[in-house]
Amino acid sequence: MRTWAWVSICLLLAGAGSFAYAQGTGGTGGGDDDREDASTGVTRRADLTPEEQLAEAERIQTNSGALAQRVMSMLDEARREGDVVRVTCLDDKLTQINAHNRTLGERVESLQEATTTSDGDRRNHEFTVISVLGQNFNQLERDANECIGQSQFETGTTRVVTEIDPNTPTDDVSYVPDGNPQGNIIPYIPPPVSL
Repeated sequence: MRTWAWVSICLLLAGAGSFAYAQGTGGTGGGDDDREDASTGVTRRADLTPEEQLAEAERIQTNSGALAQRVMSMLDEARREGDVVRVTCLDDKLTQINAHNRTLGERVESLQEATTTSDGDRRNHEFTVISVLGQNFNQLERDANECIGQSQFETGTTRVVTEIDPNTPTDDVSYVPDGNPQGNIIPYIPPPVSL
């Protein structure tokens, strides 16, 4: 397996552990367990039935597929416009989305398998990882929408105005500046010639 895949899995597992810990610390078992996190839009529930977990996983999978299509359309548009900065940013986000989609597909299959074998611990673990992936998709969507193009760095049409001081010496040796009433000639040394 490639190094980046291992790194991705380690990061996902670290995030899943934090997510699972956060779920477990809220805990009196009251009505707060069924809520949606406003910042991510991912439903967090302490006690979901296996069918509800599968439905939520499939919803995340559907949304992630739609996200990949939207970012791909944005990338195609940036390529047509020739916006290299935006193409680079969107290409990076699309690569991350596609990698997460592959991982999500594997996790949904594992969740389905754990549901059919009634392995509750494995099922809950897979659902936690899927939930973290859902949060990652939401962040990637925000990041893709924030990809700015090179137009942000362009200044637009500019106009250059050059003003020359009337007292500036010229190549004419008979030139006498206004501030030189005695008519003394000011020596003019030309710049050295490059080799």
